[in-house]
Amino acid sequence: MSQTIGWNNFVDTQAQAERRRLHLLEASFDPFSFRQLESLGVRPGWRCLEVGAGAGSVATRMAELAGPENVVATDLSLAFLGPLAESGVTVLHHDVTTDDAPGEFDVIHTRFVLEHLTERDAVIKRLASWLKPGGWLLIEIGATLPELSSRPATRQTMAALSRVMADRVGTDPDWARTLPVPLEAAGLADCAAEGVVLPARGGQPLAFWLKNTTKLVEEHALATGLVTREVLDEAYALYEDPSFVDYSWMTVGARGQRS
Repeated sequence: MSQTIGWNNFVDTQAQAERRRLHLLEASFDPFSFRQLESLGVRPGWRCLEVGAGAGSVATRMAELAGPENVVATDLSLAFLGPLAESGVTVLHHDVTTDDAPGEFDVIHTRFVLEHLTERDAVIKRLASWLKPGGWLLIEIGATLPELSSRPATRQTMAALSRVMADRVGTDPDWARTLPVPLEAAGLADCAAEGVVLPARGGQPLAFWLKNTTKLVEEHALATGLVTREVLDEAYALYEDPSFVDYSWMTVGARGQRS
């Protein structure tokens, strides 16, 4: 296995291509994320933390529910979070693996972050310790499902995506399937999890997000022979074809409460 270098050393987190990919992510997954937040009863006055804020949509929703003055949004790249700061949300450059707690919170949320951290279980324990008594930790984790892909080309490219992310970033594409056990191990109570598999239809945001996420690993996958140029091009064409439908990505939302 290659030495892992972490997400921020693998992806240009300030590139416009990454901004577009994050907006596709938001279009695809915000409805699920917002339902998860709203089910916790987030209301005005709740102190909220968004870890790995990305392009800011979940923190924006937190601000609508709790008030912008009660929301802290953190990331290692703040390139796309200027509008969030202008709205009154506290935006911090912050490393969740090493930096001190940026406060004490009623709800902490993170999406598609922990699976990319090799020390993910330790980070869950850190996040749990930042909760107020009765506070909730809500994590959303992605899992690739290449074995369920409907076409050989998309099956091969998703398998290559999983392999490169594991080797170069340290991602665990199967970790989502262990939830909510890691939350229980961190000492949280009332733990529960819910998984959703959305249709990736060609020409729509989720399919385009999968295409753009695959492009992150394209160079390495080709160089190491994990996939051919022909297979990649076929998969990309399918992701743009409205007659194509795939169910190859699962998101698991898991929660636990500090007693």
